[in-house]
Amino acid sequence: MLAPTIDSLSSRSCASRGEDLHWFDDLATAHLPALRARAVQLCRGHGDPDDIVQDALMRAFVARAQMKEPERARGWLLTIVTNTFLDSLRRRRARPGEVALDVDPPMPEPEPADDTAWADLDLDDVRAAVSYLPDDVRDTYRMFALDGRDYTHIAHALGVPKATVGTRILRARKRLRQLLLAQLGGSHVL
Repeated sequence: MLAPTIDSLSSRSCASRGEDLHWFDDLATAHLPALRARAVQLCRGHGDPDDIVQDALMRAFVARAQMKEPERARGWLLTIVTNTFLDSLRRRRARPGEVALDVDPPMPEPEPADDTAWADLDLDDVRAAVSYLPDDVRDTYRMFALDGRDYTHIAHALGVPKATVGTRILRARKRLRQLLLAQLGGSHVL
């Protein structure tokens, strides 16, 4: 079977378009190189041309009954690609805080730890160090680490958002590390 030509696809009547389920697929395939070229030309680093073409073809498929002149299908499809690109730019401007996360940032290497020194610490040492934390951080850390409560329960008990609980626990861990390292080193920062 020969592949359909652009002329044979464009000349189909509106009645046969509704009956032929493969008509749109054949039409899109015939014009795909031109649609992709237009998307690449428009995008220039402002999005993915393949996404633009896919979105444009979905819009064209939904609106296929609105195409009044099948012989001008190429221009109709190219206009939809252009409008789809412009709509994507408008959406991006409406959400300026959105950041593309294509690449994961490198994670910092952990500092080498002397595990033998940490092994000398016991729960009483940690509790003593916790008592030197600031009040808000101390209460949050105690509820989490020593009482075993979850973030939701702590947030409710303290009347703060869950994110605040997480931040306080992080701050407590950093400060506890400093305090315990000072204790292990022999200086008494506590």
